[in-house]
Formats: sequence, structure tokens, C-alpha cells
Amino acid sequence: MISLQELECFDLLQWLGTGELAASQLCCNQATVSRQAHHVQATFGISLKRLPGGAYGITGNDRLLRLERQVHQVARVLGRRPMRLHLITGKGHLAKRLPHGWCCNPPSRLEPRVDGAALLDSYVLDACIMQRPQVASLDPQRFCVIELLSSPLYLVSNGSHELSHEKGIKAADLASQTELIHLHVLPVATRLATERLHASLIGEQTQAATHPKKATYFAECPITEKVYYVNALGLALQDRVCIDFDVKYTTSDYLVILRENMEAPGIQLLLDELRLSLRATADRVPQLTCAL
Repeated sequence: MISLQELECFDLLQWLGTGELAASQLCCNQATVSRQAHHVQATFGISLKRLPGGAYGITGNDRLLRLERQVHQVARVLGRRPMRLHLITGKGHLAKRLPHGWCCNPPSRLEPRVDGAALLDSYVLDACIMQRPQVASLDPQRFCVIELLSSPLYLVSNGSHELSHEKGIKAADLASQTELIHLHVLPVATRLATERLHASLIGEQTQAATHPKKATYFAECPITEKVYYVNALGLALQDRVCIDFDVKYTTSDYLVILRENMEAPGIQLLLDELRLSLRATADRVPQLTCAL
């Protein structure tokens, strides 16, 4: 009913969030992506709508589209098109050694809030990297969850924040800082919370020229002073100073796939490459534990 290229344009537009990124991934122009995506929408009687937060969603009855996507996933498994891995923010290092026949989203701190599980369930994605808050709600009959890596969490800043120079920081010290209250109350959700805060501030900063009060605020309180969590890999990045606070929390990364695809050769190839890459990383960074 729909060609591989047509549905691929539509899928990548929904997944990556912009025609520019979809076109770059497909090595074509944006006009081609737009034309093919509109043809898919007209064929199935659906619409692709931008949702609050930046991601795309489908309106209309997508039952036929779902069946078509399932068939097209088989084509990817057979090597007719690249298989798709979705990376969450901060996991770009996992894309450095993708096996042949795989592609991933370009990791970006300000990417749209993609629901990886939903795109996986609807056959847009073939695999997704997730963390504990997301995997806890997945149906084990539908999804296979494979632990990849675990690490202690650390509270860091770039050294500009006053807490960077204190010793023996307690939870009460964090609570006394308005913008840090969530850091000790909700450690599981911190990554998403700090990214949403950062994204909202970036958005406001672009409008500061027309709002003198906002311009003054950003001049006095730059975004670079924010405090956030990182795992052991993040400690090595330049300008990050570890705050003397015992987080007492370990974070884990998981690979999530549809259980029906567990034995697919492409999935096994991805697991083999991740195993080699993560074991080498864990050997280099002793705080990390490779679970594969």
C-alpha cells in the first residue's frame, strides 16, 4: 500500500521531530520528506500533529497504519532499511559503535520529549535506551528489558554555584536553595526535571531582548550555574565539579525491545556491539558496572 521510502519519511518525521533531521538521516531534502509524509497521512486518513512539549502525535484511526508499520519493521529486520535505536539525552556515547545496519537519533539536550515506549510499541522504533522510571511501567509480556550499565549518581555544577565550594552538604542545604529542592526529593526524576528547566530557560533567554526584566535576570543568573546529576561518565567532562553530597542512588540504563523481535539477527548484533563497548567503558571507569 505504501512504499518503504514513503513510510520511512513519515516515521522519521514523527520520531526525530523535524523535517530537517529526517531529511539528514535519509540523505534527501525536506521537500521530499514533507511530500512523502503528506501522502502517508492522506492514504491512512490520519494527521501528524505537534503536541505540547515538541513531539509529534497522530490523530485519527491509526489501526491500518499500525499494521503497515509492523510489515515494514520486518523489512528492516531483513536488512532492507536501517533498524532504529532511540537514545535518551546523555547517552550519545552508546551511538559511537552502532553495528552496521543500525541508525539512531542525533542526541540533543533539548530534543522533543519522545515517548520511546509508545514508538517502540507502534513499530516506529526497533530498540530504545531507557532508565528506571520508564521501564518500571512497561508490560513484560510485550517488552523485553535488558540492563546494560549501572552507576552511582553524583551531584555536580560547573563550579560557579556556591555549593560547589562547601563540604559535607546535607539535604537541608539543598532544600534551602529554591531551584534545588527537587534534587534531593526526587532523584529518580532529576534528569528530566533539570532538562526541562534548562530548556525552558533557553526558550526564555531567546526572548530576553524584548523583555528588559528577563534580560537583567539572565545577566545576573546565567544558565551555566545550574546544579544537576551525572553518572560516573559525566564526572570526566570539562568544567564539572562534584558537590560534596552523598546522593545514595544508583542509576541504570536499559535496552528495551519488543519481545517478538528478541531473536532477530539485528537485535543480537546490537547486543553484541553494546556488550563490547560497555565492557571496555567499565574497564576504563571503575565506578561503572556493565550488566551485559
